[in-house]
Amino acid sequence: MSLPEMFSEPLLEIRDLSIDFHTPEGHHRAVDGLNLNLQPGEVMGLVGESGSGKSISAKSIMRMLPSNAELTPQSRIRLHTGKHWVNVNALHGRDLRLVRGGQVSMIFQEPMASFAPAIRVGDQVVETIQLHTGADYASARRQGIELFDRVGIRQPEKRFDQYVFELSGGMRQRAMIALALSTRPRLLIADEPTTALDVTVQAQVLELMLELREQFGMAMLFITHDLGVISRIADNLTVMQQGRVVESGSCNKVLFAPEHDYTRRLLDALPQLDNLPPAPAKTPAPLVSIRDLSIRYPASGPGQQPFQAVSGIDLDLPAGQIIGLVGESGSGKTSLGKALLGAAPISQGEVCYRFDSPLTLSAGRRVRRKPLARMAQLVFQDPYSSLNPRMTVRDIIAEPLLALGLCRNKAEVDQRVLEVARRCHLDVTHLRRFPHAFSGGQRQRISIARALVVNPRFIVADEAVAALDVSIQADILALLKSLRDEMGLTILFISHDLSVVANLCDHVCVMQHGQLVEQGSVRDIFLNPQQAYTRTLIGAIPTLQPPAERALPVAIEVSPRA
Repeated sequence: MSLPEMFSEPLLEIRDLSIDFHTPEGHHRAVDGLNLNLQPGEVMGLVGESGSGKSISAKSIMRMLPSNAELTPQSRIRLHTGKHWVNVNALHGRDLRLVRGGQVSMIFQEPMASFAPAIRVGDQVVETIQLHTGADYASARRQGIELFDRVGIRQPEKRFDQYVFELSGGMRQRAMIALALSTRPRLLIADEPTTALDVTVQAQVLELMLELREQFGMAMLFITHDLGVISRIADNLTVMQQGRVVESGSCNKVLFAPEHDYTRRLLDALPQLDNLPPAPAKTPAPLVSIRDLSIRYPASGPGQQPFQAVSGIDLDLPAGQIIGLVGESGSGKTSLGKALLGAAPISQGEVCYRFDSPLTLSAGRRVRRKPLARMAQLVFQDPYSSLNPRMTVRDIIAEPLLALGLCRNKAEVDQRVLEVARRCHLDVTHLRRFPHAFSGGQRQRISIARALVVNPRFIVADEAVAALDVSIQADILALLKSLRDEMGLTILFISHDLSVVANLCDHVCVMQHGQLVEQGSVRDIFLNPQQAYTRTLIGAIPTLQPPAERALPVAIEVSPRA
C-alpha cells in the first residue's frame, strides 16, 4: 500500500516555494518553485550538488532563513500538527517556538556551530527536553543520557557533562542527533546527519532513525550527498539542481532507473569498490617518519583523568603517496594528524620530516612554526569553525601567503588566489563574499584552497571531502591525485568514508582506540583484511542498493501535540 493511500492528509505541504537572496553582486534566486508533499512516517530524500538549494529549502520550514533571504509572495508552507493545519510563514512568538523544536526538529550540518560553546552539551539537551515536554530536570537528564547511549556515544554520562569543543567531530554530530530527537518531533529535518560519522556508527544511527520513525510515526526530510545512505533509508527521493527539482519519485525508481541526465551524472560520480588500484610497484623513501608516538591530553577539569588519545604509533609516510587513515570516531585519527603539524601535544616519541631542511617534532621540543607551515598544511574537518567569519574568501585563502611572506606584492597574491580557487572549483566572482554565504560543501573547498595556496609538500586532509556532494567530491579527489603526481605531494588522508579511501589512496592505516591495528596497500586491506575490526568497518560501507522493504505499520498512532 502506498503512503498516500495509508494517510489521507500529508504532514507537510510546500507549494511554489521560491527564495531570493539579495547580495552585493545582485539578486540571486536560490530556490525556484519547489513543490513537495511529505506524509506522516515517510522518509523523503533530498539530494543534489552543493548550492542546489537543499539546505535553504529545509531551513525555510523552520523559519531560519538569513536576513538577506526572502520568500516570494506565492510561497506556501503548511504543517499539520495532528489537530489542524498551520501556515508556517505566519507563525510568530510562542506559536513558532511550539513548532520549531517541538513539532519540527532539525539536525544541522555543522554541530560545532549549533551548540553554545560555554554551556555543557548535556545542559543544552536538558533545556530542550524541559522546554518542549515539561519534564523535571532529573527526568530530562536521564532521557538525554539514554539518547546519547542510543546514538553510539561511549561513556554517555561523561560526555553529557562536557563542552562541545571537548568532543570529536563524530561525537559532536551524534550529540546533535540526540538533541534533535529529544523532543520526539513529528517531522525531523536531517541535513547531512551522518557526514561526520564513521560507517559503523552511521549504520547504527540510521537504524535508530528508522526505529523512531516506525515507533512514533515521525517523518523525515533527509538531506545528503551520500546516495548509498539514501538507498538505505529513503522511501522517496527528490533531486535538485540550481534551485529546481529535476527529478522525483520512489527511491528505487530514481536510483536505478533515472530519467534526468543530472541524476545519472550524480550516480556515475559515486566511488566504486570493484576497481581497486594496484599496489605501488615499490615503496618510496618516507617523507615523514613517526616513532613511538603517544598523545596524552591533560585532565579537562577537577576529578577528571588525563586522556590517552594515541599510544605508541610507528609509521612511515612514503613521499609522493596518499596514505589513508581510517577508524571509528574517537580512535585517535584527528589527534595523530594534528600532532604531525605541531597542533596536538606529543607526550612521547617523535615525528621526523625529511624536507630539504629536516624538521623533528618531539615532546618538550619547540615547534618551528613557519618552516613547518611552509611545507605542511592542514585541511580541517569542520570548515565553518575554521574560517574567520569576518574575512572574505579572498582574504582567507591569501592569509597563509601573507603570514609566510611568500609573495612580493598584492598582484602576486591575487594571482595565486585566483589560480588555487579555480583548481578547487570555486566561483572566482564570489571571492569577495563571506563564509556564511556559502553552503557546507563550498566552505570545505575554501578550506582546501587555503591549504594548497602555499604549495606545500605534505598535507593532512582531515575529512576533507566529507561535506562535498559526489560530483564535486570526485573532482577534488582527482585534484588530490593530480597534485600527488605533478608535485610529488604527500597526503595523509583521514576519513571515515572507506569507499573514498579505496578509490584515492595508495596505502591504508587502520586505527582503533588510539593504536595502529593494521596497515597495508589498498588491495591488501580491502580484499584481505587481517583484523576483525577492519572487516567490520569494510562490511558497514553503505553501497548503492535497492531499499529493503520497510512497510510502515498500517495504523501509526500519532498523539496530537499541544
